[in-house]
Amino acid sequence: MYIIRRAYQVKPGQSREAAKLLKKITNIYTESGQRGETIVYYNAGTLPSPKNELNRVYMQWASEILDSPYREENKFPDFGDVDEKLYQLLDDSDGPVTWIEFWEEFK
Repeated sequence: MYIIRRAYQVKPGQSREAAKLLKKITNIYTESGQRGETIVYYNAGTLPSPKNELNRVYMQWASEILDSPYREENKFPDFGDVDEKLYQLLDDSDGPVTWIEFWEEFK
């Protein structure tokens, strides 16, 4: 089993709004059959955390396989303008605005 986590660096004060938009995106992925349950979490500076983790929003899900999203039979779901709204909240002032991490679960 693999744990996949996508991180987004957002502008200060925009973590909660970005998390709401990401939750809409995760629901679209789930309803289209692309993913199972996905959690969204963030720290807007109101909880203790490492300084470099502030203003980050994460979405995380599990998968039995790692598969290319660009595989021939894959159909991307329609997000409407939700993804565009999300990208307006991202902080591109210092490094990447989003990245993906892959973890292997140990049972």
